[in-house]
Amino acid sequence: MATEGEVQLQVGKKDDYCCVPRCNGNGRIHLELSFHHFPSEKKREFRKKWIHAIRRDEGPFFKIGKNTVVCSRHFTAEDYRWTLVRKCLKPDVVPSVFEWNTGKPDKLPRKPPTERKILAERTNNAVDIEISLTHSDDEQNFSKQDPEIASNEISVLAHGDENNNGGKLEILEQHIQEKEDIIKAKDKEIEELRERLRIEKFGVNRFSFDDDMIDFYTGFYSYELFLAFFEFIKPSVFYMKSVYYNVKNDHGIRGRPKSLEPIDELFMFLCRVRCGFLSEDLAVRFNIHKSSVSRKLITWANFLYLLLGSINIWPNRDKIQIHMPEDFKLLYPNTRIIIDCTEIYTERPSSLALGSKTFSSYKSHNTWKGLVGIAPHGAVTFISSLYSGCISDVAITEHSGLIELLEPGDQIMADKGFVLDRVLTGSGVSIATPHFLCADGQFTQSQIEDNQKIASLRIHVERHIKKVKEYRLFNSVIPLSIAGSVNQLWTVVNILTLFKRPLIKKKN
Repeated sequence: MATEGEVQLQVGKKDDYCCVPRCNGNGRIHLELSFHHFPSEKKREFRKKWIHAIRRDEGPFFKIGKNTVVCSRHFTAEDYRWTLVRKCLKPDVVPSVFEWNTGKPDKLPRKPPTERKILAERTNNAVDIEISLTHSDDEQNFSKQDPEIASNEISVLAHGDENNNGGKLEILEQHIQEKEDIIKAKDKEIEELRERLRIEKFGVNRFSFDDDMIDFYTGFYSYELFLAFFEFIKPSVFYMKSVYYNVKNDHGIRGRPKSLEPIDELFMFLCRVRCGFLSEDLAVRFNIHKSSVSRKLITWANFLYLLLGSINIWPNRDKIQIHMPEDFKLLYPNTRIIIDCTEIYTERPSSLALGSKTFSSYKSHNTWKGLVGIAPHGAVTFISSLYSGCISDVAITEHSGLIELLEPGDQIMADKGFVLDRVLTGSGVSIATPHFLCADGQFTQSQIEDNQKIASLRIHVERHIKKVKEYRLFNSVIPLSIAGSVNQLWTVVNILTLFKRPLIKKKN
């Protein structure tokens, strides 16, 4: 126990900090220090001496509390009194060791940072020192020899140095050549890996040697046909503008780099319409963001709609007659077009009014409805826009603009649902449809034969619709998110069937 008047020592703790100015005594770091509390309020005069000694006055920025301490740096060895268990400050001892009265800082100055040198400089310095020492030794030895002997040895050493330098130079050149060979081998390996990555990456190049997979993903029956189609549209691809970007003046301004090559963007678009891949799936396959996939699909839908839509697929009557199959020439020689309607499932709109308009009583589902027409030889010649599913076959034929394209003397072949007598009145155009059942409930023999003939020839338009439905986007439920581009997609897919094998093969 410390006697009355002695200031008890406190072992350094992690939260003890010396309050003396310019002292960094810290119980967390300096474990060798001890820390001492100020005298209590009962010894007011003695307490004032401590405050005066450390040159700090109590105020708003310094208040003496139970945790305010002074470290042992500011006391001399004579200020302590040792007991059996601890050391204590003697009575009436005041801190007296400070930086301002001893000239020594309370904290040791930091060592200056070691100057770092590059390894090559240190090596050169070491070599220079070794060479200088060697030369000094040689000079001393030469100075002790006769002048003639020394001159002979100097010439021998000079030639020896040249030989050594030449040998070292050869070794260095050989080493450099080996490194260059290694670099060339690594460059070649990198190029091979890049080529393998380009081939293995999901894209058209990966399937360039497999026509079956090209047909599966794009609908083109060979890689050569796909390349021919791309070469056909390639001149216009570089003028294609992406959606959601407004470019005021694009002359001489280069846009942002594309994440995919144009041929891979086309391949991705065809994968969407042919295989029905979702945007999330395509984003993973082509390693791009989902929003980029959506933007590129809409861009390509609009681009191909404008480009392919500018092709005149409506042939004149002379071309129809040239390519007309013999079956049509014998039975229905005036046939200009074979038409039929098809319906495509879509999601149900949240609006009740739109939901009722797109609801088809025939399919019992919300649908889009379109009219297509083919020439007698099987090529598609007419594609209407898509209408709501509640519209009738007659109404869609009347509003699609087909009647305006026909000439007097032409004949339309259609299913019995196309009752176009009123629409075709006064146009000089006739229609060939199967007969309706008579009132007596039976067909005549001639009606049966006519129905069979029309069915055997009209089946080709249904085969064309089947080709369109092979693009799985139109064989599933169309999401409302692409409703703004569904007409473009519908037109593009119908025209792409022209690049397939013909529906009707010519008879030899």
